[in-house]
Amino acid sequence: MEGPPADPATYASFVGEFAARYCGRVQAIEVWNEQNLHYEWGNEAIDAARYVRLLASAYRSIKAACPSIIVISGAPTPTGANPPAAIRDTTYLEQMYRAGLRNYCDAVGAHPSGYGNPPDARVQDFQAGNYSRPSHVSDSSFYFRNTMEQYRNIMVKYGDSNKRIWPTEFGWASTGSPVAGYEYALYNSEQQQGEYIVRAYQMMRNWGFVGVAFLWNLNYNKSNPGSELAAFGIMDRPAYGMLQGMSK
Repeated sequence: MEGPPADPATYASFVGEFAARYCGRVQAIEVWNEQNLHYEWGNEAIDAARYVRLLASAYRSIKAACPSIIVISGAPTPTGANPPAAIRDTTYLEQMYRAGLRNYCDAVGAHPSGYGNPPDARVQDFQAGNYSRPSHVSDSSFYFRNTMEQYRNIMVKYGDSNKRIWPTEFGWASTGSPVAGYEYALYNSEQQQGEYIVRAYQMMRNWGFVGVAFLWNLNYNKSNPGSELAAFGIMDRPAYGMLQGMSK
């Protein structure tokens, strides 16, 4: 993936033209994706302040073209990796706020991952010895609930509690033959995958600080079999029917 343009106005011009063209048909735009991860930032030096400058320019351009479009800040990805590979998502979110995030978004993007853990489990449960898995359990980044609660706490800390979190990507993987690095998908049966997704939606609705939540993903188990993406697909799996029957 290419990195950000040297001049934020270049990107702002594009999204402004897009917003003008599709005003009334497109309801929201997320500005960038997982910019706290080196390859999603074009392998350039990760820099939250630079990202917020890009976001600010895009926000102004979008709003000038179509005030009704909701601008979502780019969702960081939960990671415990250190620079230069990544910056921890919660650290990066705080850096975004210190750079002025509050003034340039209508909602905060998030990618809360559950890995092999139920949506209501927390790293505190693991630390207390009440919960265990072979791996992907020792850090709060591995827990859907921790990620969502930590983001909310940061928003409150920086006086932005009136906004909502938009999970623009979340889900659980399930497969008996995971791709290397995705072994946690073994811990989730297909039945549990569906149960976790439904429970997560119920939790988000009950929290009251969550906006639109996008499930990752529908059909990569059909279109990209054997890939790491496929383990997250719900087509022809119990999760599909569970979501159909879920109270909306």
